[in-house]
Amino acid sequence: MPRFGDGLDAVTAFTGAAVAGMSLFLPFTYAAEDAIDSPYQVTSLVNSVPRAAALGLIVAVVLAVMVRPVRAPGLVWLTATCGALALGINHVIGNAVTSANVLTTQNYLDSLFGGVVFGALGICALRRRWSAFGFGLGAVTVFVYGEVVAVFTSNTSSLADKAVHTPTWLIAVAIVCLIANTLRHRHGVMLPAVPRLAADLPITPIVATTVLALSLLLATEWLAREFDGRRSNGGQIAIAVAVTILAALVAALLLPGRDGTGLLLAVSVAATADSLSDATNLGWSILLVFGAASAGILTGLRWSKPAAVLLGAAAVCVLALVAERLPLAWGLGAVSVSALAGYTFGATRVSYLPSAVLALGALYLPSILWSIPTRLRQWPSGATPVSEDTPAAAALAITAGAGAAIALLYRIRPRAEAAAR
Repeated sequence: MPRFGDGLDAVTAFTGAAVAGMSLFLPFTYAAEDAIDSPYQVTSLVNSVPRAAALGLIVAVVLAVMVRPVRAPGLVWLTATCGALALGINHVIGNAVTSANVLTTQNYLDSLFGGVVFGALGICALRRRWSAFGFGLGAVTVFVYGEVVAVFTSNTSSLADKAVHTPTWLIAVAIVCLIANTLRHRHGVMLPAVPRLAADLPITPIVATTVLALSLLLATEWLAREFDGRRSNGGQIAIAVAVTILAALVAALLLPGRDGTGLLLAVSVAATADSLSDATNLGWSILLVFGAASAGILTGLRWSKPAAVLLGAAAVCVLALVAERLPLAWGLGAVSVSALAGYTFGATRVSYLPSAVLALGALYLPSILWSIPTRLRQWPSGATPVSEDTPAAAALAITAGAGAAIALLYRIRPRAEAAAR
C-alpha cells in the first residue's frame, strides 16, 4: 500500500511534469486578447514554439545528467523548485504585459525553465514507483492535450482559447508541492550512481539530445519552406522522413545499451499523434485521456513489448487515414494515443535515468508533420492544404522506419552485451 509520502511524491511529480510539459510543448501567451493576433506576432510565435521545445529538451537532459550522481535528493528537488519558481515569475510578468514585443523571448525563457523542472524532476521521480507513475501521467496527458487540441482557430493567424496554455494556478500548485517535497527529502540520501559506461558517459545523452532535437527542428523548418501543396512535395516529405529516422537512430546508438529503444518509440508515437486532426477542446474527454494513459502506463510496467507500440502506432495511423469517413475517429484516436503514449512510457526500460528523460521529452520535439498543412490540422502555414491522408502516410512511414531502426539496434547490441554495458 502506498503511504502518504508516496502520494505526495506522485501528486508533485504529476503537477510538475504537467507544468514542465506545457512549458516545453505549448506556446507562451499573454492575458491581453489583442496582444498576439497580428500576423507578425503569430509568425514569431509559430517559429519560436518548435525551437523553444528543442532548447528546453536539451536543457532538461543536460540538467538530468548533471544531477544524476547527486546523492542528496533534497538538492535535486530544490533545483526543480527553483525552476518552477522562475517559471511562475515569467508567467506573472507575461500576464502583466500588454505588448507582445517580447513574446519570443519569454517563450524561450518559458521552455528553458520548463526544461530545468523536467530534467531535475525526472531524475527525482523516476527512482520510485508512485512518483514515476505521476511523472509519466502528467507528461503523457500534456502531450495528448497539446497534440489534439488546436492552438490556433485556423491555419492563418488567430489563436484559440487561452485554456490550451499553461494555467497560472497549476504553476502555483506545482510550486507548493515541490516546496513541500523539498522539505520532506532534505535529509534523504540516495545510493551513489553506478557507472555503466566509459568515462565519457555523461556527454553521450547530451550529444544524442542535441543531434535529435536539432535534426528534427531543421527538417521541420526545411519542409515548411519547401512545401507548397504540389504533388511533387512527396519527394520533400520522403527526405524529411528519412532525416527523422536517421537522426533518431544515431541518437539511439549514442545512448547506453538498448536505452535508445524508448527514444525510437517516442519519435514514432509523436509522429502518430501529429497525424490526427485538431479539436477546439477536450472537454470531458480529458477523463478518458487520464484513464487510458493510466491503463497504458500500468500495462507497460508489467508487460514491455516494443513491437506492441509499433503495432499500436500503425493502427492509429490507419485510423487517421479513414478519419474523415468515420464519425467517432477523433475521439477514438485521442483515447488510443493516450493509451499508446502511456504504454510507451511504462514499457521503456533504461540503464541510465537521463535516457528515460530524453525518451519521454522526445514526445515534445517538433515533428515534420507540423509542416504539412491540411484542412483539419490547424497550424499556421503559407502552403495550400493537402489531403488529410498525407500526414497519416508520413507518420506510418516514420513508424515503419522506427521499427527497422529498433531491429538494427537490437542486432548491433545483443541482450547480453546491452546488459554488460
